[in-house]
Amino acid sequence: MSRSPIDPHIRTGEDEPREEARGVEPDTFREALSQWPTGVSVVATVDPDGGAVHATTVGSLGGVSADPPRIVLSLGAGAQVLPFLEEGSRFVVNVLSVDQNWIAQVYTDAFPVGPSPFAERGDPIIEGAHAHLVCSAESIVPVGSSRLVVGLVEDARVDPSGGPLIYYRRSYRSLDPSDPER
Repeated sequence: MSRSPIDPHIRTGEDEPREEARGVEPDTFREALSQWPTGVSVVATVDPDGGAVHATTVGSLGGVSADPPRIVLSLGAGAQVLPFLEEGSRFVVNVLSVDQNWIAQVYTDAFPVGPSPFAERGDPIIEGAHAHLVCSAESIVPVGSSRLVVGLVEDARVDPSGGPLIYYRRSYRSLDPSDPER
């Protein structure tokens, strides 16, 4: 939709070329963000054509709305799960438990190798995860080199028996005070 100014001498800026915002250097940006502790999750979806599970490790997850319940996550443009996500598709955010760092490491790779931690049927839920959110994708928005995925949360479960896996200063950690890496 094109906007027209009330006064023809006012410019709307639509015709003007825009400079790409550059910001801070990527290495400086990554170093600064490594100082922010974050939970670790694996986002997974099932390929509707072949039934295979596709997943990737994610550290950027946030709540958007409690009513209706919505989350947002950020996926790099090359994330393995991204080609299988589209508006309306179903996916699961598995919030990993402190003892599941091996799963996080497996799904940071573009071609994960090893035993599948997912349920054999149904939604791709990781057994023993600290929590999981079953979602349907409402929108996928390109932002820089990433894609923001907004999901409507249709089901959520929490296992209160253990703690979450944390990523801080480029290492997996726990909230346990006896953890020497904490």
